[in-house]
Amino acid sequence: MNQAQKEHEESILKQIPLPLSRAERLRQKGELDEALRVLMPYLNDHFDDVPSLMLAAHIFLEAERIGLAQPLLKRAAQLEPNIAVIWNNLGLCYQEGADLEEGETHFFRALKLEPKDAVTHLNLGQLYVNLSQPIIALRHLEESIEIDQGLPEAYYNRALANLSLQKWREGWADYDATLGAGKTRKERIYGMLPRWNGKNGKTVIAYGEQGMGDEIAFSSCIPDLVKENKVIIECNPRLQGLFKRSFGLETHGTRFNDMVPWLHDQKSGALRKIDGAVAFGSLPQHYRNETSEFPGTPYLVADPERRLQWKALLDALGPKMKVGIAWTGGNKNTGKVRRSVDLDDMLPILRQDATFVSLQYMDSPEIYALENSHGIKIHHWKHAVQTEDHDDCAALVAELDLVISVQTAVVHLCGALGQKCWAMLPKTPRWFYGITGDSMPWYSSIKLYRQRHKWVDLLSEVGSDLRKLIQPPIPSKW
Repeated sequence: MNQAQKEHEESILKQIPLPLSRAERLRQKGELDEALRVLMPYLNDHFDDVPSLMLAAHIFLEAERIGLAQPLLKRAAQLEPNIAVIWNNLGLCYQEGADLEEGETHFFRALKLEPKDAVTHLNLGQLYVNLSQPIIALRHLEESIEIDQGLPEAYYNRALANLSLQKWREGWADYDATLGAGKTRKERIYGMLPRWNGKNGKTVIAYGEQGMGDEIAFSSCIPDLVKENKVIIECNPRLQGLFKRSFGLETHGTRFNDMVPWLHDQKSGALRKIDGAVAFGSLPQHYRNETSEFPGTPYLVADPERRLQWKALLDALGPKMKVGIAWTGGNKNTGKVRRSVDLDDMLPILRQDATFVSLQYMDSPEIYALENSHGIKIHHWKHAVQTEDHDDCAALVAELDLVISVQTAVVHLCGALGQKCWAMLPKTPRWFYGITGDSMPWYSSIKLYRQRHKWVDLLSEVGSDLRKLIQPPIPSKW
């Protein structure tokens, strides 16, 4: 941005009337509804006031109402096309809306106006992480950190870029540095307990964080932690039974509770002697700094009694191979559009001579539409896959012959159980899966299929491999 443009932007932003100042203070305090209430009368009387449009859009962005923010920013950009922050926030709208290419265009508009803006470089870095282009992402993230060392999201995204390249040591250092510092990794505070610093011989609370898949993956480090420490687990309540059985440790499904009564002795009421707490995602920096340090072996154990029940039910369906399938992954903010496929698109797989079982974690009416249209039956048991107890799902998964899934938590569950799974990855997979190869160090039972062109090509390849698995070719006599 040249000096004239900069002075023009500053003059626009400094002319802020009192209602806007009040609304901005409320926004900064997180009182978004009240901020909007204060701002609206002013905006009603000043349709094309650029600072008002920008502030209203900012409030909507923070409230995750991007459909309302986007038109306000577009109008602001028409009125004042030389303000970088407008283009930057427009880019965020498109990025949050899963239109990464359009987001990239707007971020570069912002960067052209202000080449040394740390936030724009951060946003581009995050975008390229989401596009599975970690090398380009690192360039922008390094630039962002050089300009402003106080942006935790820059370190977080630099961590993801390095981890996707399997630069474990560098990645984990940044990953741990962002615990409690940004919006992504929330730190669990237990009174005055300090963070565990890696010293052994301690009594430690290890607590889960982020989504189900992450919690399952990072729990692979619990067997390492417990070798030289006494460990108490706090996790998602859905995982309590599975973790307690698998690790044989004191386990509490109170991760989302404000009150943690088990911190006190039940008899005396006194605080228990605990030395520190550690997030699951902070454990790999102590145990997974080289690819050779990933054992890849199963570490979760499904409930034997529930397995017997599922085995009986699956056996009653006949002798065909039992194949679990999942075709939806994530939500809008975690790339659901890119990670998911339509059930009809899976026909190259579903037409093979097998019995198919849904592992969808939501209602799936398309199952019945598929049966009506193509005569293909997919069994869907809500009490297994839409339950508050993940032990049900784990027992079912453990009794299947094979799982075929898009990128979702089911893949991590299969790997942790040692179940054979074919994971169908989009062109832009999460960092867990790396950017090349058909295997991942976390789990030896997972085979990766990577989308290179269209989904139809990948699905045809998986369907062909399933056919070969079901009906191996007859060896030639010659």
